[in-house]
Amino acid sequence: MKFKKRIKAWKKFPNVDTLGFYHCLGNYIQLNEYEDEAEFKKAASNPSLDKKRFSVYLHENQHYIDQVSTYWGIKNIFRIFRAFNSAILGNEHDFHHFRDLILSLQRDYFLDYYTENYNNIPGSFENPWKFQLTVGIRFDFDGKVNEDKPIPFITFSSSDGNKISRVPLSVVSLLETTATYTEYKFLLDETLKIKSPYKELQIKSLSKNLEKKLYHPELTLYSAAVHLTSAHLQITDPILGYKISSIFAKISLNLPESLFSLINIPVELKEYKNWTTRSKSLILNHDRGYLFYLLIRNYTTKYGELKGYEINVEEILTASNLPIEEEVESIISEEISKLDMQILMERNSFNRQILEKIFFGNKYRKGTGIGQQRETPDLSEFIMDKPHLIFASTDFEYENLELKPIVDKVIYQQSLNREEWFRLYTYCENRIDGFNEICGI
Repeated sequence: MKFKKRIKAWKKFPNVDTLGFYHCLGNYIQLNEYEDEAEFKKAASNPSLDKKRFSVYLHENQHYIDQVSTYWGIKNIFRIFRAFNSAILGNEHDFHHFRDLILSLQRDYFLDYYTENYNNIPGSFENPWKFQLTVGIRFDFDGKVNEDKPIPFITFSSSDGNKISRVPLSVVSLLETTATYTEYKFLLDETLKIKSPYKELQIKSLSKNLEKKLYHPELTLYSAAVHLTSAHLQITDPILGYKISSIFAKISLNLPESLFSLINIPVELKEYKNWTTRSKSLILNHDRGYLFYLLIRNYTTKYGELKGYEINVEEILTASNLPIEEEVESIISEEISKLDMQILMERNSFNRQILEKIFFGNKYRKGTGIGQQRETPDLSEFIMDKPHLIFASTDFEYENLELKPIVDKVIYQQSLNREEWFRLYTYCENRIDGFNEICGI
């Protein structure tokens, strides 16, 4: 199966280990801990008996949820299928959609050059790191400094001042925050079912595992958002830190671009010309990492540190001069309707796949809230699309399938089986990658 070749990091939603990942282009979840589907189904029938491995599935499935239910993710879906449609129709005037997709995915990560590692110094709750928010600038296609394209960074240092890393405050950190919280909330809920003293021992073990994630020098790209949240809101409980950070992250992923200009800029940032100019550019560029910081900073300015174990979404929005949640959701729905109409007018061959994903995603977002702050209702009747599950021993042939009949099925809005989908998706991906390599030469 050729799709199992080494996959570029920016094509996958964040994965901090080799246990699994969600591939947004291929619409599949890789679960390396499960040997086959039968083993997974057994675990799914009673997750309490296999909670460690099943929590990995929940982590990766949350990435899928964020893809189909957030405003950011839905726009990503449109980019993916615009590019796929251009790949199967072959009109070279539409190949710019390939480039648009790749640049969008890469900007969500800002890997490689924009991430710098200095010293491998682990931290801990007793010996925490220090960090500083800074702002840098990107480079344009010609390699020149582009002052209109700033990028927010977090620089981590040890308690005695030795630099550990400098990482972008990017979408990838927001995605990892929501997924890790989903994973550990499940593990905590399962632990609370255990009788003492084993319950207390398990809770201590969970806390220790989160401590390792938070203070691992090579994982700062993924933990940056939680560090920022916990420091500003004075949260010492790691699971609570992930919970609150996850709510801020989901709001950041859901806010429509039309509302960015309304958000308050902290007074202290306006005192520095460099920050003032770049703050305006970050807002104009709809930088969701910077939005995340502003939501937290404005909240703490108005309400101070977190009191208790809950946070109010309306207060988060109000503190940043944003409309109430109901109005934000209304704007999201309007924007998605416009995207739906646009894709219909374009006669996109993948219209069925797009609508099936978004139909469920809209139900999920409206049911759980723009911060996913409410319990998930039973939405099983609305599920029309699911990601494929790939296990350790999964093996199937698709490379030799004839492409044209599969393309015809897509054009006529017919369903594809697993083998047909992987034949089509890998074909589209190869065309997109190939085009990207020759751009600008």
